[in-house]
Amino acid sequence: MRCLAYFSAVCAILAVPTAALAARDASGDGSLVVQNGAAPWSGSATWTGVSADDTPVVALRITGSVIGRVRDRGRILIDAGSNTDAAVQVLGAGVGRPADPKRSDTAQVWTGNDFTFRAVGGTFTILVYGSHVNLVAAGQGTVRLAGLPDMATGDGKYSLNDKDFVSLPSMQTTRLTIGSGG
Repeated sequence: MRCLAYFSAVCAILAVPTAALAARDASGDGSLVVQNGAAPWSGSATWTGVSADDTPVVALRITGSVIGRVRDRGRILIDAGSNTDAAVQVLGAGVGRPADPKRSDTAQVWTGNDFTFRAVGGTFTILVYGSHVNLVAAGQGTVRLAGLPDMATGDGKYSLNDKDFVSLPSMQTTRLTIGSGG
């Protein structure tokens, strides 16, 4: 019993500086939530490129963390650059393949049906194509968002920096800032 009390006291002592450090490091961070997003995507793109008519639902550049799911057919490109500490994982879309070397020599591409993804603890460029896209991001950066041009509703919605949810726009937005340091 004495051991349990000692362990609890040590954990409490360590938690205070850790929480203070996290609060200081997170200052300026913002958030992005996309629910049921969809944008024009042919689905016929090669592994290394996309059609000129394809528009990503989310085109994101962020320092922080991103998790998400594409519940229908989709494609994701994740570029973690040379950041070896970053954790990137895509489940349900097979093995990642190199993206167009003209775009980046560190980007990977996955295409599939009903897959999940995460990119944690680094600076990432992420492009998500397809439908039924759900995503949560926290950190600092920029994003461009798009929905379906021929749908007034039903093309998904998003919330940026804890603001109210709004419908995804019919045309890709200009760069929007996530957090105060984007």
